[in-house]
Amino acid sequence: MPVKNFSVEQNKLRLDRFLSEQFSDVSRSRIQKDIKAGKVSVNGSQIFEGKYVVRAGDSVEYDFKPEEKPAAQNVELNVVYEDANLLVIDKPAGLVVHPAPGYRGPTVVGGLLHKYKDIKIVGEDDARPGIVHRLDKDTSGVMLIAKTPDMFDYLKDVFASRRIKKQYIALVCGNITSRHGFINDPIGRHPTDFRKMTTLRPKEPKESITEYTVLEHVDGYTLVRVNLHTGRTHQIRVHFSSQGFPIAGDALYGKCSARGLRRQFLHASQVEVQMPDKTWIEAHAPLPEDLKKTLRELNFKSIDL
Repeated sequence: MPVKNFSVEQNKLRLDRFLSEQFSDVSRSRIQKDIKAGKVSVNGSQIFEGKYVVRAGDSVEYDFKPEEKPAAQNVELNVVYEDANLLVIDKPAGLVVHPAPGYRGPTVVGGLLHKYKDIKIVGEDDARPGIVHRLDKDTSGVMLIAKTPDMFDYLKDVFASRRIKKQYIALVCGNITSRHGFINDPIGRHPTDFRKMTTLRPKEPKESITEYTVLEHVDGYTLVRVNLHTGRTHQIRVHFSSQGFPIAGDALYGKCSARGLRRQFLHASQVEVQMPDKTWIEAHAPLPEDLKKTLRELNFKSIDL
């Protein structure tokens, strides 16, 4: 698409808001990102701040390149909590959060676009509307989704400042002897395997903190409750594998499984977050039946989590 030209007819309007009105199907976050990248000019001069104020008679040029947008899909979403601004779902294992190169199957994003038409303008990426965090394909459990741009910005800040409580249930291979502990090793991209993260000489390591409490031991397996204090890619999987206790069923970071287990035993069980009005939202997703079945077959007593 060629450079788009607009003439401003209204005084004292923020540049990002003006462009949002011209591109109603594009998120303001995407527009702000393009402004910062130097893709917008006013009266022939590049502008790098969305808060820049345009005036009547100004000429605005926008070098806009449309992104491929995901399609709406009739994907059933298990809603745990919903209000006008926030959605919390219980994502099943096997469901991908958003489309990726080479994958056009069912996604959470496809289901969102099918049910919530206005969510297409929420977020920083047109391919991931409403998505403020992700769960791996084979991880089940609670996911927060922003239904409005304001909630997206708020949740983005909440995650960045670590003002959110996320709890997981995991089954690891091996006997963890300490009843409670922390894993603090920094995590970064694996230097040679693009699929993996690592704690061993990673590229651009970032602080990563995983807290765990042992719930039960049975025959060489340990069931743990995990609290994340940071949210790095694959954090729980990488941290426990690095300690010699890989997640059961995790083919990427370990080679240990359990009877009847067809995916990694990792479930996002609970999330707590404070809303802008200072009230707290707590959402819980019970352990899915496939993971309960594995615990029964291993003779664990802690099943109804």
